[in-house]
Amino acid sequence: MNALELLKRDHDSITALLAGADAYTDMKRLFERIKSELEIHGHIEETAFYPLLQNHELLKESARDAKAQHALIKELLSDLAKQEGAEFEKNFQALKAEVQLHFTEEENEIFPQVANLKKDRDLDRLAEQLATNKKEYQRTAP
Repeated sequence: MNALELLKRDHDSITALLAGADAYTDMKRLFERIKSELEIHGHIEETAFYPLLQNHELLKESARDAKAQHALIKELLSDLAKQEGAEFEKNFQALKAEVQLHFTEEENEIFPQVANLKKDRDLDRLAEQLATNKKEYQRTAP
């Protein structure tokens, strides 16, 4: 599995969790797991994937945009952790929309460009680094 496939697999897993959270009770029940998965995924993108994008002129702006989306998602997660009722439900829907937008932009814009710029062996090595970063983050996360 190369890096893009690994990230896409994370996207699919998180999307499935979000899809299972339509009712308020499901949103509350799944929130901590969704939060954890998004934090882990964000960490590996920010520590290994986005630095790679910064090295390519064509992808620098995309990396900046993706980091801005991450900041918004982190802010929503932080707010949601303190919310209940209608406010939680409204912001959870905003989180779902922002995550879906972020995943769609990565998969449709960034991933194809990275695939064209990088050799398969580079993507395989990056996948190893992403997997290592993920395990390390899971081991040390609070």
